Amino acid sequence: MRYFSRSHKWGQRLRPPDIYEYYVDNFWFNTVDGESQKVNEPLRGSHKADVVIVGGGYTGLSAAYNVQNKFPEKKIVLLEGAHCGYGASGRNGGFCIATSLLDWDQTDPVLRQQSLEVSTYGIEFIKRMISEHGVDCDFSEKGMLNVALNNKQIKSLELYSNQLKSFGLESTFLQGKDLDAEIKSPLFVAGLYNPHGTTLNPAKLAFEMKRVVEEIGVEVIERSVVTRISPGKVNLVDTEFGDIRAPILIIALNAYVNKLGFFKNRVFPVSVHQIVTEPLSEAQWDSIGWQNRAGLSDMRTMYSYTIPTTDGRILMGGSDFVYYNNDALHSGNDKTVTRRIKDNLFEFFPQLKGLKIANAWGGTTAYTLGRIPSVGVIGDYRNIYYAVGFSEGVPSTQTAGRIIADLMAGEKNQFTDHFIVNRKIPYAGPARLRGIFGWGIKWIMENLDYSPIH
Repeated sequence: MRYFSRSHKWGQRLRPPDIYEYYVDNFWFNTVDGESQKVNEPLRGSHKADVVIVGGGYTGLSAAYNVQNKFPEKKIVLLEGAHCGYGASGRNGGFCIATSLLDWDQTDPVLRQQSLEVSTYGIEFIKRMISEHGVDCDFSEKGMLNVALNNKQIKSLELYSNQLKSFGLESTFLQGKDLDAEIKSPLFVAGLYNPHGTTLNPAKLAFEMKRVVEEIGVEVIERSVVTRISPGKVNLVDTEFGDIRAPILIIALNAYVNKLGFFKNRVFPVSVHQIVTEPLSEAQWDSIGWQNRAGLSDMRTMYSYTIPTTDGRILMGGSDFVYYNNDALHSGNDKTVTRRIKDNLFEFFPQLKGLKIANAWGGTTAYTLGRIPSVGVIGDYRNIYYAVGFSEGVPSTQTAGRIIADLMAGEKNQFTDHFIVNRKIPYAGPARLRGIFGWGIKWIMENLDYSPIH
């Protein structure tokens, strides 16, 4: 079995065969007993709606909620190819980062405050889902701990701390005994704790959001892979077994968007993988400390994270982010990556050697040059709304749904004026060169420095 093409030295990567797609070894799905969850019937025949949303992840579900509340008289239909939360929304590392939409380059105090309000909105929205709709998603407000593995990364943490302070967000720098009191690892030389982040169970959040949007009147249709979109004054959406027409269309597909012809050579998929251990014993937890159970992020790659689960396991993701040839989608297990994650886990915590790995899985997220998403409206009739390019998307995609609803209503506020609105996504070059770009980005991170700031 070959995982690399002949040109793999330039970063070209062949995804594992499709057999990996038949069973998704996703720990999060196990916690919601995904196989017994009700999946709605597919779209059959021809239908009409006022608004059609394509995509049943966080972006589509948040858009459904916000648009339905703003326009209760409209018939809104959400189409999902598998089941809601099947993609990255139900597979990610459970990080909920409050700073993912901050405009770091903004210097005007008023605009900085507005940027902060937009960036923190996603977490506040989830908290509202919990308080108003009884959403159960293992939400934990223990904060985030960024750790440095070398002196260069310490400088990055210091820069990050100063940037947070410029937005009025306090953080605590940790070294020596103070760091050991928080977490014990022979590799960690410094840490920056900030309380402005949370962790949660991403699959529970997605399944619960589906319940909520159905309760407020949105029609959710699953098992309906969209095969073609024909834009127009009235947009036509074809699926495997039916079709639906609507004057307003919302594209909420993120990494999957270019498969339907949108944002070609601008938004492309990369895959990130995770493992989760068996539950730790009390003695094992004592050996690594981690008393406060904050989410842990390091700077090896763009996606390197570790969190404790509510049932006493450790989930780790990252070690590599993979671009597969020709924009191939891959959400299964790539053992060449998950083996490295396992090695990293025991390098971080050698005192846990022998701990078994219970699950290993992957998810497909979106990448744009610059790693900045875009939310806006396109089309000859300005009736196609979109949100794409989210690589850190648990809270930010919740915000995207609010932005779409406000744009649709013609409102002017800090959400519709945010710098990601109608942001032009840079050209990413032809697909055949993307493996080279990915290889170059990894080399820069591994040999120079990577800051937690975009």
